[in-house]
Amino acid sequence: MEKEVDKDQPLFFFALDRKDNSAFHFYICKMYKFLSPIAVVLFFFSACKTDSIHKENTEKITLDTLIAYNVLVDPSTYNYDIFVTDLKGSKHQNISNNDCLDWVYSAYNDKLFVISDRDTCAQCYFLYETNSTGTEWKKIGNTLVQDSWVDSRNDGKELIIKPKGDTNTPFEIIDRSGNLIAKVNPEMDYFNDPCFSADGNQIVFRGYNGDLNEAHKAELYIYDLQTKSKRQLSTYPKDGKTFGHFQYYAGPPRWNDIENRISYSSSNNEKSIINSVNTKGAETKKLTRGNIKAIWHDISLDGKWIAFDGQLDFKADSTTSQIFISNFEKRSSRKITSGSGYKQGPVFVYDAKK
Repeated sequence: MEKEVDKDQPLFFFALDRKDNSAFHFYICKMYKFLSPIAVVLFFFSACKTDSIHKENTEKITLDTLIAYNVLVDPSTYNYDIFVTDLKGSKHQNISNNDCLDWVYSAYNDKLFVISDRDTCAQCYFLYETNSTGTEWKKIGNTLVQDSWVDSRNDGKELIIKPKGDTNTPFEIIDRSGNLIAKVNPEMDYFNDPCFSADGNQIVFRGYNGDLNEAHKAELYIYDLQTKSKRQLSTYPKDGKTFGHFQYYAGPPRWNDIENRISYSSSNNEKSIINSVNTKGAETKKLTRGNIKAIWHDISLDGKWIAFDGQLDFKADSTTSQIFISNFEKRSSRKITSGSGYKQGPVFVYDAKK
C-alpha cells in the first residue's frame, strides 16, 4: 500500500494518452477517429451530475466508495478489461474477464456504462451497462457508437452518446433501453466527449473547426439544449505548444456540480495538467500539481476527490501507467494501483444501498 504523499511534496507522474505513440499497438487502427478516446473520461464515470439519489450519497464518499478503471490485459488482441477497487487500493477485481475490449466511461451509483466490442466484430462498439461486480451485463440499444465519453442525466435514466459515423455526426440522447429521445448537433467539423450539467439542460464538449488532422486542438464549448446556442469555454494559450502526438488543447471534461466548475486536462510545454474553470471559463484552478502530465480523470460527487491516471516516468515507450487519487482539502495524493501495464480512465462508483 502506498503511503499518502505529504502536501508539500510535489508529485511526478505522466497520464498516458491512449492516442500517444506509446500505445500505437492500440491506436494505429483507430487514428481515423481523430482523437475520439476509446471507452476511456471517466467519465466516466462522471462527476457530471448531482441528481436526487446522488445528493443522498454525497456525504458517503468513504473508503468503501469504489473506483473502476481500465486495464490493457493483452496488447496483442487490444483486450481491455475493467477492474474495480476501493479508495485504499487494497483489493482489485476484474469484472470483465472477457476476450474483448471493455472500457468504462461513466457510472451512476453502482451502474457502470461501458463501450465494448464483446458481442460483435473487433472495434465495433456498442453501449452496455453492468454492475460493480460485473455479474449483470445489459446491452443498451443497437446503435454502434464511437469511442467518446458517455454521460447521464435524470437520475441516470438518460444517456448522451456519440453514434458511429463522421466526426460531425450529432450526439444522441437516449434512454436506458436505447430509444432515441433527441439529437444534439453543435454544428462543428469535429465534436466529441459530451458531459451534462447538473440540471441536464446543458452539455460541455470538445469541439473544433478546421483540418481534422489537428483535432487535438479542440477547445471546450458549452451547448444549451433548450436554446441550441453554444459558446466557447476554454482558450489555449497563443504561445502554448503541445508535445508529442495526440495531446489535448482541452481534454475530455467533467462537470463538478458542487462547485459548478468544469475540469479538463491541457497539454503545454511538456506538461499536461488538469485544471478547473467556472462556467464562464474564468477563475482557473490547478487540480494536479508539480511536474505532472495528467489527462483522464473523474471528480467525486462531494467535490473533494479527483481520480486520474498517470505515469511515474515520462518515457514515450513506457509500458506502465497507474491510477492515483487526490484529496483537495488535504492536498495529498496517493497511488492506488501497482505493477506493470496500462491502467487508465478511472471512474467513481457508488453503492445505491449505502
